[in-house]
Formats: sequence, C-alpha cells, structure tokens
Amino acid sequence: MNEFSVNYRVYYEDTDAGGIVYHANYLKFCERARTEWLRTMGMSQNKMLEDKEGFVIVNLSARYKHSAKLDDMLKVTCSVIKLRKVAISFSQQIFNEKNELLFELECDVAFINMKTGLPKAMPSEAYQYAQGFLIQKS
Repeated sequence: MNEFSVNYRVYYEDTDAGGIVYHANYLKFCERARTEWLRTMGMSQNKMLEDKEGFVIVNLSARYKHSAKLDDMLKVTCSVIKLRKVAISFSQQIFNEKNELLFELECDVAFINMKTGLPKAMPSEAYQYAQGFLIQKS
C-alpha cells in the first residue's frame, strides 16, 4: 500500500492577491489529507476529542517548489516514514495535474492524552494500520 492520496481543487478562497495558492494553504491541504487518512482506518476526530486524546503536530518541515494556481487539481499524498507507539512521522507531497511536484512536507505527530498533554500509546489498530503505509525513506 505505502501511499494514501486525495485530490483537491484549488478554489478562489485558496489563492492570494497574486492568483496563486497562499503559502499557509498548502499546510491545510496536507492536514486534510492526514484527516482523510485517519478516516480510512475508522478513527474519528470527534470521537478522539470526546475521549480527550488525539494527534498533535510536534515538528514540521516544508519545502515549496512551484506554485499551484486557481482551478488546479491537486493530488496530496501521505506516507509514513517512521512509526513509534506514540508518534508517526509523515512525508507528504502535493502534485498538480501534470504530476509536477509543488510542495513537500515532513511532520511528526504525537498521540497525546489531551487532559495531561502527555504522549500515550496510540490504539493498536491505528499502529497496525499505519504500518501498511510505512516506506523506506530514500
């Protein structure tokens, strides 16, 4: 399996005054892809909030390559590059319809108890599911 992907259209609200995607919105596209990835394993963010637990970003590195423009169709990928009982490291990329790499992101998300703010082991089902997306980083 190794890679999860979703497609998003660039709307006017995603762009800046120059007609290209505003820089912070690339992070939103990546966040949405990680959320959809969670949904495919049956994890609901609402349920995690009710249970006072969830994933939080603890580290993020981004690289902008080319600009996405209004009405572009984007493919956002999501792969696991490191997996621990309490954290997942993701590699994400955004491509346009021509398969040009526009944006790269690596982030670490920790699973925490939201009452204490401390890391805790993620559910075993989530850990096992994430193993299917684990890739060898080149």
